Amino acid sequence: MAGETLTALRTSVRSDLRDPNGATWSDTEVNDLINSGIDWISGFYPKEAIQVTAYTQPISGELFSVALTSVNWPFRIDVFTEGGQYRESLWPNSGDGPDSGWEVHNNILFFPPHYTLPDTGTLRIYGYTGFVQLAASTSTTDLDVTGIAAMRVWVQAEAFNRLLSDRVAFQQWQVQSGNSDVSALSMNQIALSNQARIRREEARLRRLRRLG
Repeated sequence: MAGETLTALRTSVRSDLRDPNGATWSDTEVNDLINSGIDWISGFYPKEAIQVTAYTQPISGELFSVALTSVNWPFRIDVFTEGGQYRESLWPNSGDGPDSGWEVHNNILFFPPHYTLPDTGTLRIYGYTGFVQLAASTSTTDLDVTGIAAMRVWVQAEAFNRLLSDRVAFQQWQVQSGNSDVSALSMNQIALSNQARIRREEARLRRLRRLG
């Protein structure tokens, strides 16, 4: 199930929404719901990532910084020499001024002004990042099986909640998608049940982030 394309995810989600033929929700609307669900999951079930970056020590007095491309929440930084030998680990900023450690601003990692690195080498930056947002129908998700299941729960809850607040959309869903046996009252119960499922999924999947 992991590694599914956006097209495959849309098919699964439409089944959950009892709208297999797309009579109520367009592909664009379902895509937005899926990506919103992915963003929701990234907030409490972050993806672990490692960024390996080559560096060259700057001229003395210049500020050394590295753009974060694969990690947006670093918690550990290891320094290796050009030959690949471990040198040391760097401490994060403790709040005692610029020389007390590294810090991140606007996805840029800044090192202490007076910190000295070997002339060349690599940094291994350990941290977290968000899951990939899907644009093209052939785009493949990097959510695992657990994450995909949670995303489907969120999409179902969000979509049905929207039906409750839009009478026209609800009537269209009833008629065009063949759900005439579902009343507004029963839909409200379904929405409340899905909200409870969301809370259970958050509690089940929540990961405590390691702090840098």
